[in-house]
Amino acid sequence: MRAFLRLLAFASAVALLVYGVLSGTDTVWLMTLYAATVPIGYIFFSMVPRETIGWRRNTWKIAAVLVIGFIMLSMQVLRQQFIVAADIIDHPNNPRKVTQELRTQRGRVFDRNGTEIAGRKIAPNGYVTRTYPEPASSYVVGYYSATIYGADRLEERYDDYLSGERGDPLERTRGNVLHRPLRGNDLYLTLDARLQRIGQELLGERKGSIVAMNPRTGEILAMVNNPTYNSADLVFDPSRPNQEAAARVRAAYNALIEAGDARLVNRAIQGLYQLGSTFKTVTAAGALDTGVATPDKQYQDTGVLSVGGFVIRDPNRPDENKVQWTFSEGYMYSLNAVFAQVGLNVKSAGMREYARRFYFEREIPFDLPVTPSQVQREPDFLTDQLGLASTAIGQGQLLATPLQVVMTSAAIANGGVMPRPYLVANIKTPGGRTVESQQPEQLEAVVKPEVAAQMTEIMQKTVNDGTGRQAQIPGVPVAGKTGTAQLGENQDPHAWFTGFAPADDPKIAVAVLVENGGQGSEVAAPIAREVIEAHLR
Repeated sequence: MRAFLRLLAFASAVALLVYGVLSGTDTVWLMTLYAATVPIGYIFFSMVPRETIGWRRNTWKIAAVLVIGFIMLSMQVLRQQFIVAADIIDHPNNPRKVTQELRTQRGRVFDRNGTEIAGRKIAPNGYVTRTYPEPASSYVVGYYSATIYGADRLEERYDDYLSGERGDPLERTRGNVLHRPLRGNDLYLTLDARLQRIGQELLGERKGSIVAMNPRTGEILAMVNNPTYNSADLVFDPSRPNQEAAARVRAAYNALIEAGDARLVNRAIQGLYQLGSTFKTVTAAGALDTGVATPDKQYQDTGVLSVGGFVIRDPNRPDENKVQWTFSEGYMYSLNAVFAQVGLNVKSAGMREYARRFYFEREIPFDLPVTPSQVQREPDFLTDQLGLASTAIGQGQLLATPLQVVMTSAAIANGGVMPRPYLVANIKTPGGRTVESQQPEQLEAVVKPEVAAQMTEIMQKTVNDGTGRQAQIPGVPVAGKTGTAQLGENQDPHAWFTGFAPADDPKIAVAVLVENGGQGSEVAAPIAREVIEAHLR
């Protein structure tokens, strides 16, 4: 009978402990742990020999109490070490977690030429401060604000590598065993810090963005945003008094929020903008690829075109007496009436198809999240003649990021094939071993190679003789397209330029946006010229 009761008590104790573990809460676990002492106590006290009397019996009871206490304590330690260890480590009030984070030698970030964009400063007491020696590039990397705001952008996306949690397992094991600070892995970017500085200077005080990429490989060469911020302002410095350092970081962050100009927004990949005539590249490529147009096809343009009871006006005609224009001339001079007709010929299904081929309204694979572009807000917008015509000329309900626009030019420059954009080329351990790398990849064949060649020729004529003349570089053939996105009354239009160079052997594609900047031909084209020239030098 006693053996049966012991077995029952043992089963009850196990059931209570298992229930407490599976509950996942400390309160339930402690209640079941305390409750389990009753059946476990019975087991041990029932094992005390009956014939033992006096001090020997008391000794047995004391030993039983100690063993029960040891078992209960062991159960608690085992749960903390193996079941809830991660929760304890990650608890916000865990001082060891904070200390470990402040002592982690976070990996550095370098540009394509080895220039340090994000570094570290190690104090004699072992505390580490993040440094950002290249302010014009730091916001592409993001910020790392230990114990306060955490990480953003690449600092967040690759945090497990930069912090050393991933990468070299031997390095991590050695650090844990020897209680040494973790050493993170280094990022090597495709970015050119020099080009970033130049782009930032070219935008000056104007809001906008510049994105440059290698159209053959998809490597991002520059990703300029303005207004922006210096990541160093958001760094927590553990070498200073905690309250003082934290107050400085919070004040800097609040100042960015209160500025009201979206400084923390990465306009290049998060900002959605009206495109203006830069979208005519998609319309033109679709028309040539489907065969509904040829470069020499004639269109009538008297300065106005009535579509669906609405008049589309064409202020860009260089000769008001001329009423017949070729397809190429319509692109070169950005003639709205011509391209409204082209869009109507391409038709709704064709416009949707080629917009998607150019990755509009699709998720762009990139190192950082990219806001998907928009062709139509209303499901039936393109089925309406006016909606189709206005979309074809770059108005309507179109919205896209500067990255989306530069990818459009890159696809033309790359023989009609869309390259996958990427920013992080390699991740290397502190010892220099590569643990991860990205290689050039082609996303999709957008148009036939001969169509890409035709578009390149037309875009080159646009720079030589059309609206893009201010993008000309002596001795370098440049292909491009301007855009002036109308925003309605009392608002200056967005100024755009996108293109690539050299046109016969593309090495850089660029998109320039100046918010409320005015005419793309006058404002954005000269900036693009300077960026292209700086890269080719």
